[in-house]
Amino acid sequence: MRVWRSAVTEDYWKQPAPNVFEAQAITPTDISAIEAVVILEEVLGLARPQYVLRDVCRPVRMDSLTARVDVATALAGQEKVPPLIEAEISAQAYTAVNFDLWKNVVHVVISDEARKKAAHDIMSLHTADAARDLARMENKQIDEAVDGAADVAGQDWGDVAKNPYADIVGVMSAIEDNGYTVDAIVAHPLVWGDFFGNPFVKGQLQGQVMPGSKVFSVPGLPGVTGYISAACLNTSAFVLSRAAPALVLGEGPTEAALYRDEKAGYDAYIIRQWLEPKLVIAGAIRELTGVHA
Repeated sequence: MRVWRSAVTEDYWKQPAPNVFEAQAITPTDISAIEAVVILEEVLGLARPQYVLRDVCRPVRMDSLTARVDVATALAGQEKVPPLIEAEISAQAYTAVNFDLWKNVVHVVISDEARKKAAHDIMSLHTADAARDLARMENKQIDEAVDGAADVAGQDWGDVAKNPYADIVGVMSAIEDNGYTVDAIVAHPLVWGDFFGNPFVKGQLQGQVMPGSKVFSVPGLPGVTGYISAACLNTSAFVLSRAAPALVLGEGPTEAALYRDEKAGYDAYIIRQWLEPKLVIAGAIRELTGVHA
């Protein structure tokens, strides 16, 4: 029995046979489907906190694997309108984004021998590993989209004589000149280590307060959120506007199947997740290079 989760409605559906493509609602009597849903819910629940880079994207949810989506990107107003003069109509700008989603797959097999010899719940361990790897693949693929940003040469933030704010504010000004407000910085842990160890940054901290999670407010830059991800290049920092949006994540359906191969003697589950991240507005993101030696 194969089940899938709609990215649009977040409902679960079943595919009753391999050659039947019509989705059907899951009922309380569908024991195997319900078991697959439980596994899928557990994996996605464990993976959700690890989707660090998803938050810097604007999600576009879809249940088809190919689509064209018009993303609203800019609205230009009119300055200093004289009295008794009708203002021009402010037109919303749209960027057409074509999606052709790919799938990330986790396929877990648990042999009868492993299950019978194990002193602990081996399925729970595999579920946690599956969640971690789904998140790893998504973060890596979003980073690959981010890598398409225009490069701006930065300074080594590990050098105590260099000021990270000089690099960041310079890039922020360039992005905001394009009409987009910077609200995020994404970087590798080594880059953030140099940033927080820099004396120009330490002067902004109160009692040496350090981030308590992978998402935090960047000291000295009100309204800017920092994201730590080991998927990023360890010599660069990415400065961007989430609101623009600089990045869009096409989020498709997630499918799961729980099955047993009696001849080989194993239980297995397979999860397929369809997605595609894209860099949409080049003017709303910059890559600061060389900020960690």
